[in-house]
Amino acid sequence: MKKIRLMPDYFCSPIWHNDEIEVGNIDLDELPISNQLKKELLSWADLFDKGLNMDDPSNSYWEEFDYEQFISMGRSLLLKLRTELGSEYQVDYYYD
Repeated sequence: MKKIRLMPDYFCSPIWHNDEIEVGNIDLDELPISNQLKKELLSWADLFDKGLNMDDPSNSYWEEFDYEQFISMGRSLLLKLRTELGSEYQVDYYYD
């Protein structure tokens, strides 16, 4: 079983390896998921990127969207990932 994590970070895919064997970010094209879900994941990651204050990263903000709404969107994406990836993957969510 492959273990992965849904976790946003700035300017990269929101999917990560989550085991002791492999580390780092996973390219969405490496996952057997629909193009629609890939688009949704990239849009979600883009919202996270927009919250970054490049002049002062420690003072980043969530101007375009509400943080709680963002977390909720992630939970919805988590369910879609689990459905599309099936039993070959264990998917967890950074915010849970």
